[in-house]
Amino acid sequence: MLQVPVVTEHYLQHLNGFVDATNSEVIHYQTLADDYGYTSTAQMIDALLQNNDPLIRDDAAHKQQVIAAHDAAVKALATLRQSNYFEQAWYFAQPSQYDRLSKVLTLYQPSLPLHIEAVGSALVTTIIIYLMLALPFVVRRRKQRHLYRPLG
Repeated sequence: MLQVPVVTEHYLQHLNGFVDATNSEVIHYQTLADDYGYTSTAQMIDALLQNNDPLIRDDAAHKQQVIAAHDAAVKALATLRQSNYFEQAWYFAQPSQYDRLSKVLTLYQPSLPLHIEAVGSALVTTIIIYLMLALPFVVRRRKQRHLYRPLG
């Protein structure tokens, strides 16, 4: 549990790199749309998807995928930057994040989080989970001791 803030930092670095890399492409697509008289990149891509040439349609589909991935990454950055420890953990638990998270985790090295708030949240969460898991065993052991105690 203590690693969630550290994983979040690695994930944010990965997303920042992806956004930086795709941002120039998205800007280039918008410039093309402007230069050729389209009101938006979506209108330009729709026109390219209608073209008879399969190469142009494939290129348009690729542009569409790049823009969608870029927009999703920008949204994820905003979400993770504004979220607390529990919201970040929930974000990573979503199946839609598994692919990118697995890429981040291949480069991940365990370490201690640098933010006091993150350490405190992780510590409290770890203690609560430990108590929830250990409490049934403690109660059972106490009941057994009480039942087998010699009388008198």
